[in-house]
Amino acid sequence: MSGRFLFARIFTIFERLTKPSMKKTLFALLAMACCLGTSCSSNPRQIPEFDYEALNAQALAEYQQPVHPGVRGQVPFWNGYSFKFIYAPAFDFDDVPGAISYIYSVTAGGKFMQFSAPTPRAALTQVWNNIPAGPVILSVRGVDDTCGPVGPAQTRTFTKDCPFAGPYAAADVDYLEAAVKDALYVHNSPIAQGWLKDAIPDMEYNLNCYPSKIWSGTIQTELFLASQKPEYKDEAMTIARKAADALLATAQPADGPLPYFTPTYYCPEGDTLIWYIQRVIDLNRDNTMFVDAVMTAQAMLDIYDATGEKKYFDLARNIANTYKDLQAEDGSWPVKVNWHTGEPLNEARCMPTSILQLAQRLQDNYKVKGFGPMIAKTEEWLWKNTISTFNFNGQFEDVKVTDKAAFQNLTNCIAVDCIEYFLQKPKPTQKEIDACIQMARFAEDQFTRWNSPYDLDAEVPQDPATYSPYVFEQYSFQCAIDASTAGVAGAWMQIWEATGDTLALAKAKALMDTLVKCQDPETGCIPTSLYMTYEHDCTEDWSNCVYHVISSLVEIDRILSGK
Repeated sequence: MSGRFLFARIFTIFERLTKPSMKKTLFALLAMACCLGTSCSSNPRQIPEFDYEALNAQALAEYQQPVHPGVRGQVPFWNGYSFKFIYAPAFDFDDVPGAISYIYSVTAGGKFMQFSAPTPRAALTQVWNNIPAGPVILSVRGVDDTCGPVGPAQTRTFTKDCPFAGPYAAADVDYLEAAVKDALYVHNSPIAQGWLKDAIPDMEYNLNCYPSKIWSGTIQTELFLASQKPEYKDEAMTIARKAADALLATAQPADGPLPYFTPTYYCPEGDTLIWYIQRVIDLNRDNTMFVDAVMTAQAMLDIYDATGEKKYFDLARNIANTYKDLQAEDGSWPVKVNWHTGEPLNEARCMPTSILQLAQRLQDNYKVKGFGPMIAKTEEWLWKNTISTFNFNGQFEDVKVTDKAAFQNLTNCIAVDCIEYFLQKPKPTQKEIDACIQMARFAEDQFTRWNSPYDLDAEVPQDPATYSPYVFEQYSFQCAIDASTAGVAGAWMQIWEATGDTLALAKAKALMDTLVKCQDPETGCIPTSLYMTYEHDCTEDWSNCVYHVISSLVEIDRILSGK
């Protein structure tokens, strides 16, 4: 994503450094170079007409196949804790001694259906499209050679969720315009205005307690605004510099246990935060999430691109070197460590895609050498421990990872990050593309709501007609989230560019249209939690999520405009 605004930033540097007589020639050369070096490097695909009758039929056909189905003893069944499906599931039921086949009985919406299969772990493909959306009761029972029942029935209850059924209500505002309005919302709110007043974060915006994540998101949002709105450029660059310099000030020294890392958690003595944030801070004052310094490094590279100031580049490179130096032999890193000692808090290993993205960016865009072996080891670990297992358990700063069993708290975010990493490569392999398609289907199957949900206990929008479709974040937080919606949309955009699958682009557009539809026409705010009213406090809006949405809006605008 960081390359999307590369041209504007590089040209700003040349605008400052070059003689007037050279600018016209350099501008032309830069335009050519950036088109060759960023996401417009290949010939753009022809934007298709969306034939929704055909697309809906294609979707229903694809929904008959399970996502990354398990194989007893070989491939784990990742869906033991899943509660809803769009794609036909297959469950890890036990073999029954004496059974030669199995009768599947499905009760849903007043309908009763049966089919037989030679295994208790068959997908529900045969009946899936006949099952109405809503609660489902499944029973699987073994039978012997006389067709008599053998052993007790094995059961499972779940929800069959609504399928993709376009067209959905389109956005009534241009995507790029919506992105700029969202950036202006951040700029005009205490999220950013506090940095104009002081060189330290304003803790009235409570989420400033997460510096690596929130200050970095504020920097990137302000850099985007500066590239789009000349009248705001001076203020936006001042905010970005102050936030970046504050991150520099929080970084560990070269001889620290985590050299150059910036912290996950921050709260000066005397500041009081809202209770649920304060609780997280109190539990983690001495800790840090191991991957969070990546967000600082990416923001530092962005502000370096915009200013040419070497101190920002140096911090990004040094953070990446720390990751390289602290990588375990198996290619992994811990999830959470002690800030003062660098010691892991438990045996859990982090999902390393953001570390890979940082190393790849330094290697490809800035020609920094020495990351090849680290990238290779990390990819090997990722395939073995995450992609092959589909154990996309959430790793958020406000939860204890070790509290959850494998597959208990799955999230779309890790799957989407894997897709973004592999499909940003100039030439992803067919194996990588196929895996990314499966991961995108997982994110749709488990976290996307194409229509209003059946789970009345979930945190859902007040007006599903306005806010559907959307994506929720994780099993333990079933709330419609802007960044999750943008993230899954972004995954489908990348699959469209990799494969030309029109259905992927239609899904991406429908999700991005939701974000534009729920934008406050007055302030420009796209709330982090989409069910919020326009009057909500900005403390509820995460600036890193805002930047994720902005980046995705820019991307859908680029694709659909044929740029």
